[in-house]
Amino acid sequence: MKRKLLALLLVLVGLGIICYPTARDMYYEYQQRKLTAEWLASLEQLDVEPAQAPEENEAPDSQAAPAPVIDLTKEMEGLLIIDKIRLRVPILPGITKRNLDLAVASVESTGKPGQEGNYVIAGHNSRTYGLLFNRLDELVPGDEIVVQCKDSTYTYKVTESVIVQPDEVQILLPEGNKKQITLVTCDYSVPKPYLRLIVKGELIE
Repeated sequence: MKRKLLALLLVLVGLGIICYPTARDMYYEYQQRKLTAEWLASLEQLDVEPAQAPEENEAPDSQAAPAPVIDLTKEMEGLLIIDKIRLRVPILPGITKRNLDLAVASVESTGKPGQEGNYVIAGHNSRTYGLLFNRLDELVPGDEIVVQCKDSTYTYKVTESVIVQPDEVQILLPEGNKKQITLVTCDYSVPKPYLRLIVKGELIE
């Protein structure tokens, strides 16, 4: 009896190990979609007329719906949209494990959307097809990258896609007064240390 229980336990442990990566990716994709939906919902609030305050001696409507509560969307810089690879993902500020698990993240001390400089965004090259920067290698010069912020939308045109060594950080530096964007992810074509896939673009004025 004990041997059967032990065998069953080993089978369950094995299944858990096999299923864990898929379950993890599904969880992160769910969180990504949730953040994206909340971000789009917050943009829609700009088009809604503010409710008028009740007149004097008028009791407030107790049945009125409460104002929407926005939490994580306050952290977001914007939304990264690349139609060619069907990507729509939140941009969170700062390269942290949490940010990269949930979305893509802007690199501190680089440029800002739509401004002179190089706006650098990093993301995981997920093992799941279509998740995060998994399909970034499909972009070619001429493709469009859109950054949707609260007050503006910026469209960049891809200028190049290259693979570099991890320590080639000069690729992140701005070029003169250009308004650029750089997307960074890992390239798994060789064992560790992984190379970096770099996609660069320039703002369409």
